[in-house]
Amino acid sequence: MTRDKELLAAWLGQGGGIVSVLDELPQRLMIKDRRSVYVTCNRAYARDLGRPVADIVGRTDADFFAPELAALYVQADQHVMTTGEALTLEEPFVIGDRHSWLRTSKRPLHDEAGEVIGVLVSFEDVTEQHLLTESLRRHDWALTALHRAGEALVRAGSDQELIENVCAALTHDDEYPLCWIGWAVDDADHSVRVAASAGRAAAYAEGLNISWGDGPLGLGPTGSAIRENRVIVNNRAASQHSFAPWKERAREHGIAASIAIPLQAQNHAAGALTVYSRSEDSFGDREIGLFKEFADTLMFGIEARRNAAALDAATRSRVLQEEKLRTALEDALGAIAGVLEQRDPYTAGHQKHVAALAIAIGRELGLDAERLHALLLAATVHDLGKIEVPVEILTKPARLNAAEFALVKRHPEVGYQLLKRVDFPWPIADIIRQHHESIDGSGYPQGLKGDQILLEAKILTVADIVESISSDRPYRPALGLDQAITEIVKIRGSKLEPAVVDACLRVLSRGEFVPHTL
Repeated sequence: MTRDKELLAAWLGQGGGIVSVLDELPQRLMIKDRRSVYVTCNRAYARDLGRPVADIVGRTDADFFAPELAALYVQADQHVMTTGEALTLEEPFVIGDRHSWLRTSKRPLHDEAGEVIGVLVSFEDVTEQHLLTESLRRHDWALTALHRAGEALVRAGSDQELIENVCAALTHDDEYPLCWIGWAVDDADHSVRVAASAGRAAAYAEGLNISWGDGPLGLGPTGSAIRENRVIVNNRAASQHSFAPWKERAREHGIAASIAIPLQAQNHAAGALTVYSRSEDSFGDREIGLFKEFADTLMFGIEARRNAAALDAATRSRVLQEEKLRTALEDALGAIAGVLEQRDPYTAGHQKHVAALAIAIGRELGLDAERLHALLLAATVHDLGKIEVPVEILTKPARLNAAEFALVKRHPEVGYQLLKRVDFPWPIADIIRQHHESIDGSGYPQGLKGDQILLEAKILTVADIVESISSDRPYRPALGLDQAITEIVKIRGSKLEPAVVDACLRVLSRGEFVPHTL
C-alpha cells in the first residue's frame, strides 16, 4: 500500500497544479487510496466536514461518519477499484444534524501500468430533488391505498367485513405494513379494542395494550387521537418519548412512522384508524388531509349500514369520494407540472405545446372524451422524468455530449417509475413511458413495436417531434413547421404510425398549431 500512496502522490503532482485545480471546482471532490484512506480533497469538501484539508488526509470515512454510513461509502469505493468501472449512485450524507442526499460519482485511478491505485470521488447535493421525489411517491401511495379502500366501502356486506376490507386495501402494496381499527371501550381502563387489522406487520396489533385514558398507555398516537379527537402523526417513532411503551415492538416489525385518525360519531371519537409506514416522515399535510377525509367517509359508511334508510346517501358518498380521489389525482399532476415549470420554464412550455398539438391530432383521429382527457394529462407531464436531469444540462446552449444525452434518455422510464403506482383510471404512466418508442422497434426505453405501443403514445411521439423541430430550443432557434413536416413524412411508416402522421398533417394544414418561441 506504500507504493500506491507514492504513485498517488506522483499522480497528484503531475502538472504541478492538480490539487489547486480541484480547489477551484464547486463540486465536492476527494481522492482515496486502495484502502479508502483519504489522500487529498478540495476545500469545498473540507468545508462540508468542518475540518481543514490537512486534518482529513490520512483518515477514513469511519472518522467522520456513522459506522453504517462509512461502510456504505467504502463498499462503493471497493466495488469501483475491484471492477475498474465508474459508478454513479444516490446516497445519504449525514454530518451532525445535517441530513442531505448526494449524487455521487466514483472513478478508478490507474498507474502507468494500468493498475488501479485509488478512486476519485465527486458529488453534488440533490436533497431538494430527492425530497420532492419522495413527497410525490408518498402522495401516490396514499392516493392509491385510499382509492382501494374507497372501493372496499361499497363491496362490504357488514360492518365487520367493511373494516376488515378497508384495512386489507390500505396495506395491499406493503407501503403501509400495518393498518388497524380500534374502538374505544368505556371501561375502568379506558381500553382500546382492536376490531380489525391487516398487513405484513399485523402481528404488531395482536395483544396490543392501548388506552384512550391519560396514563402512559394512553399517550401514544392512537390513544391520543381518540382522547383528543384529532389526527395524531408520529413521523419518527424511534425518537418519540410518548411512544416508548411500543418502541421495541415497532422496531421488530419494521415500523418507523404512523398516523392515527379519530373515527368520529356524534362529535366524539368512537375509535381510531391507525396506519403505519416503514419509512420516517411518511405523512405530510397532503396525506393527513386525505386520510382525515377518508376516515370521515368510513364512519359515514359504517353509520349508513346501521341505518337502512341511509343506504342511498352512502352510495352518493361513495361516488363523491371517487370523484374527489380522481380530482386529487389530476391535481397532483397539475402540481407536478407546476414544479417542472418553476424548475425549467422551457420544458414546461414544450409540454404545453405538445399537449395542444396532441389533443388536436387525437380529435382528428376520433378519440372519445375519456381518451382525449388521458392524452392531455399524459402530454402535460410527459417529460416529468427530466426532474432528475440537472437544469444546466436541460438548458445547455449547445449539443449534449454522449453522457449527457444518455442521462436525458432515461426520462421516459423515470417518469413511468414516478407515476406507475398511482391508480389512474387511464394508462398515464405507460403513455409517458412509450412516448419515445418507434413502430419499427428502434425506440426506447423498451424497444416496443407496432401494436405494442399505445395509440396515445404514438400521437404524443408525433406531436413531440413536430413541436421540438418547429419551436425554439435552448441550443438553436426554431427550424420551422416545413422542416418538421419534412421529418415526420420521411419516417412515416418506418418509425411513426402512418394514420397519426396523416392526421397531424391535416391539423397543420388548417393552421391549428403555432410553434413555441422562447
